[in-house]
Amino acid sequence: MMNEIHTQTRKPLLASLQRMLEPAQAEEVLQEAYLKLLLALREERAPEPRAFLYRVARNQAISRLRHQKVVEQQGSHVQMAMQSQQHEAIESRVSREEEQGALLEAINALPPKCRQVLVMRKIDGFSHGQIAGVLGISTKTVENHLARGMRLCREHIVAGSARPADAVEPASKTGEKDLAVG
Repeated sequence: MMNEIHTQTRKPLLASLQRMLEPAQAEEVLQEAYLKLLLALREERAPEPRAFLYRVARNQAISRLRHQKVVEQQGSHVQMAMQSQQHEAIESRVSREEEQGALLEAINALPPKCRQVLVMRKIDGFSHGQIAGVLGISTKTVENHLARGMRLCREHIVAGSARPADAVEPASKTGEKDLAVG
């Protein structure tokens, strides 16, 4: 009985499935449908084998199409999320580089001794006492240079965000007296 059904239905059912699916997928669905028909015939659950076969094949094809649609939608959502994350990462890196550039510019605009103390403390990690010993100045002078350097850097960065960098006045023209070394 199964051979007879197979012979009668294979070509028309495959043609019908190929209108819905790719040829390889249509072939897979057809094989699955024949397997389900065989199992149903063994359990005597298919009083109308041809109708059962066509219904199972159609349902399998629709199920595959729905699955493909979900996969495509999820793929596009994942792709959009990845692009968004990449865009945010690029923006973050550009922002960080701009901030670092502004800080470097501010440090370079400091008076030499003030810059030296700031670099030794903030970048090299020296203590106030170590800086005082290396430079031959008091720890109070080190603290003054650090405070002044931090303030001038902050002012430079704030001024740079408010107006073009070339319009920022050098630190020595702000009207403040340079701290005495010693």
